[in-house]
Amino acid sequence: MQKSLYLLLALFLVIGHLCANDFIIGTGTSTENYVPVSGGTNYGWSKFLYTASEMQAAGFTGTQSITRISFQISAEVNNYVMNNQGIYMRASYDAQYASTSNGYPGTAGFVQVYSGDVNWDGLGWVEIVLDTPYSYNSNWGIEILWENWDGTSASGFPKFRYTSDGNYTAVYKNGSTFQTTSGTRYRNRPNIWFATAATDVPSVAFATTPTDAATDVAVTAKLRWNHTGGSPTGYRLWLGTNNPPSNVIAAELLSTNSYDPHERLDFGTTYYWRIVPFNEFGNAFNCPVWSFTTIPDPSITTFPYTQDFDGTFPPDAWAHYSGALADPVVLGAAGSSQWQRDEWLNISEATDKAAKMNLWGTLTGFLVSPMFNIPSEDYVLEFDVALLKYGQTPTGTPPQQNGTDDRFVVLIGDGYSWSVSDITKEWNNTSSAYVLNNIGVNGQRFRIPLGTHTGRIRVAFYCGSTELNADNDFMINNVVIGIPEQGIASPQPILTKTPADNQLTLSWDAVSGATMYRILKADEPYGEFLPFENTNATTLTISPAYSKEFFKVIAEY
Repeated sequence: MQKSLYLLLALFLVIGHLCANDFIIGTGTSTENYVPVSGGTNYGWSKFLYTASEMQAAGFTGTQSITRISFQISAEVNNYVMNNQGIYMRASYDAQYASTSNGYPGTAGFVQVYSGDVNWDGLGWVEIVLDTPYSYNSNWGIEILWENWDGTSASGFPKFRYTSDGNYTAVYKNGSTFQTTSGTRYRNRPNIWFATAATDVPSVAFATTPTDAATDVAVTAKLRWNHTGGSPTGYRLWLGTNNPPSNVIAAELLSTNSYDPHERLDFGTTYYWRIVPFNEFGNAFNCPVWSFTTIPDPSITTFPYTQDFDGTFPPDAWAHYSGALADPVVLGAAGSSQWQRDEWLNISEATDKAAKMNLWGTLTGFLVSPMFNIPSEDYVLEFDVALLKYGQTPTGTPPQQNGTDDRFVVLIGDGYSWSVSDITKEWNNTSSAYVLNNIGVNGQRFRIPLGTHTGRIRVAFYCGSTELNADNDFMINNVVIGIPEQGIASPQPILTKTPADNQLTLSWDAVSGATMYRILKADEPYGEFLPFENTNATTLTISPAYSKEFFKVIAEY
């Protein structure tokens, strides 16, 4: 059974603020990551007790049907999904687990109240809507058994706030397999929030990310909020630059307590937003309007921009990451790649530095630029590159030529996410028109027109090796973005048609020094010209279907 029925609740709530159907046990703020579940291990189980006196002090009277439970996570977690989780409940008369009671209890005598996936997302109370409500009698305590059958683990797992009264109120067992041998007794029992069926409209929500009046908020920010009781079944969102908000989103219906805007927010802008929780009894009353202001525009707008890598590495506003050139690209932690600063051309006596990566074995990495706001299609990206044998100068041992897996790729994109569709130019030793092994040991300069990349962009230089063969150094130096002094050569294309078969041929005069020609196409002469084809020839055969299209040719060096 697959589920994603998890809502985030307010971090700071106390019992006095709760609705009549909400009951919290535990106010501790220390953290642990074993109970109710350990996301850092493949499998596990835990059992934990709440006594009758604790349940009664929380407000339980008589027999009530528990429909939801929540656990309080201590730091923001982003969509950490644990698959195949099972939750069971039964009556308990014990105040703690004795030394002989640390075994796996089995599921006999328990009621399975939940089976499915749990998505730990957000900050504060994460709520799980039970498949089967549990009929609880306040004369008893309650024991919960949690089984983790996920089978995998990863970093980023949640940590839970707990309260300890000195008794052994929890037992856990975790490992690479599901084990039913005795577990470890534990005093740190997680704070818990029980909820029964709603009897009135929910309380107002509380903004968690961004907090109210927050500044320097990322334009990619995900909106998160907590409900404060009353078992909402959904939410309505208003968002805008006006107050009351409405000009971005108006009364959008949501089933979870987070929202990822479809488009990035604007830089340096104050936004207002409002959440209205609702349930079968109606909407929450007097819901507040919150605000936040996004970060100032970080884009570089003064050109030409230059970077020679002579200073601290990575340079200001640059970053480097591990990661494979896949779709989508998943970047590792900042600073985790093999890019580094070293002497240009491996000449140790020189003061000229460069960004270098050793192409050997399994080594990959991205070197990512700051954000630029490119004002016109006349701009270009230029940089020097060199390929040398590891540790050798241009006059030393030549680079090895057997690196069939080696690649150097330039990607241009928005910089918030990367994919293979952002590849602008690639050098490799297999199928590319640009051969990596042909790059000179003395360095050579390349130019990439930015005519199709106006507006805000980032540049990523990817270098990678996946096999143990050649052992070479790849270097980048003297990056420049601006309008070249000699301009961009745009030869005049001529479109001709063969009468016999209506075949179209696009041709142009060769440009001295050009290594490739980019062909752009538009539906009208003053429309948007988009990438169509690349070639190192001066003619291109085109389908008759494009006889009414317009073409532009740009020489690339």
